[in-house]
Amino acid sequence: MSYKLKDLVFAALLLVPAPLLQAASAPSPVPTYHFTRPRGNTSQPFDPNGAIFFKGRYHLGYIDDEGGKPIWDHISSTDLIHWQKHPAMLRPGPEKGIFSGNAFFDKQGRVALSYHGLGLGGNCIAIAQDDDLNVFKKLDANPVMKNPGWDPHTWLEGDTYYSISGGNPGSGRVASLYTATDDTLAKWTLLGPLMPNDLPGVFPNEDISCPDLFKLGDKHILLCISHIRGARYYVGRFENKQFHPEAHFRMNWPGGTCFAPETMLDGKGRRLMWAWVLGKPFTLSLPRVLSMGVDGMMQIEPVEELNALRANPQAVKDVVVPADTVVVAEGIQGDCKELQVTLDPQQSTACGVRVRCSPGGKEETVIAYDPARKVLRIELDKSSLNPLAAPRTYAMTFMLPKGSENPVVSAQEAPFELKPGELLNLRIYLDHSIMEVFANGRQCITQRLLPTRADSVGIAFFARGGKAQVKSMEAWDMSAISLRPLNP
Repeated sequence: MSYKLKDLVFAALLLVPAPLLQAASAPSPVPTYHFTRPRGNTSQPFDPNGAIFFKGRYHLGYIDDEGGKPIWDHISSTDLIHWQKHPAMLRPGPEKGIFSGNAFFDKQGRVALSYHGLGLGGNCIAIAQDDDLNVFKKLDANPVMKNPGWDPHTWLEGDTYYSISGGNPGSGRVASLYTATDDTLAKWTLLGPLMPNDLPGVFPNEDISCPDLFKLGDKHILLCISHIRGARYYVGRFENKQFHPEAHFRMNWPGGTCFAPETMLDGKGRRLMWAWVLGKPFTLSLPRVLSMGVDGMMQIEPVEELNALRANPQAVKDVVVPADTVVVAEGIQGDCKELQVTLDPQQSTACGVRVRCSPGGKEETVIAYDPARKVLRIELDKSSLNPLAAPRTYAMTFMLPKGSENPVVSAQEAPFELKPGELLNLRIYLDHSIMEVFANGRQCITQRLLPTRADSVGIAFFARGGKAQVKSMEAWDMSAISLRPLNP
């Protein structure tokens, strides 16, 4: 199959209205403080793209649908809470659609966009024409990086531009690296494979798509996805015009919904990340701060700006949870909340928090820490009475190799271990159909929740095999973020 034909097949697959994690008939309450596609759910994907901090504003693009064709729509904010709608960053023409890429600064300090031009057989660039980033001019030379590849990530380092182009070793098209020194950004040279080797634990059919390469501490991070397994990242070194991976970590596990990550460096020196939370309604994750931990893994925490959304504080302290019991957090309930919970596992074999609980426990989602297995687990077997809402092993069913199975899973599990004497600190964000759980700043799980009952709003603590203690829990109702329409 020719590169051009492969490119068209890949693009067509991304437009198929295939099931994500829930059937379309499952209930899907609209989140309040997560950004949700304003146009509705007419097609997929919903990748965040073009994130950049420019002249005091956070600019964020995202793939939307307009007349059946993918575009990059555009919002901006000064505080990550109050958002302003802009004209679309990019619309198709001559491309058939605009697919994933990123924003970067050129040598003149202008904002530039690199993107995949559907139907053109390669990757393209457009340059901002104004400080509000309302108008971008596409290069006449597009596509400036022809096949192989898709999902470009471009940056300037010294006097040289680099651009990663996505690939899939299973199809014979590995992720590649281009370079350019020409100020017009029109002349690029294909250097070869981005990585000289892959790592154990990465499967042969895992593509590198939605790539994002940046420095964190004294290491480089290659953040990306594989379409059938979701968000992941490599830690390594970018040197001698290649990325040399040293470790590989997941940000999504069977049953999970974290996809298509995008980052920016803001004016405070923070590396911020958004991801597409698969499922409906089409929604982005909360903005997260990434930093490098002493253990060689990224630390992941919610941005402090979210604290401005808190209202109606409540708290409990020093709750003993006997072995094999459930203790209800009396007077604290809801499905649009932030919870900060500090637990001492003590003698328990598993302990944690139950959320979205109905009276009698017919519906509930369990957030459990298992010290023996060293995992943080979201137990999903009772999350919804609707069997069509059950999460499955693979996020992107239609990208599976022919003949692969995609079974229902009962839990999403992420590796996580407390240090000796360390307490379990959970930050739990409930926003109707979405839950994000941050653990000790070292792990984060993203999950869709689709309870069927209106009274599935209870919160409780539990311990198994031995007692545990809730040192404290603070809870807040969460207000909505805002989105102002285009100026008249």
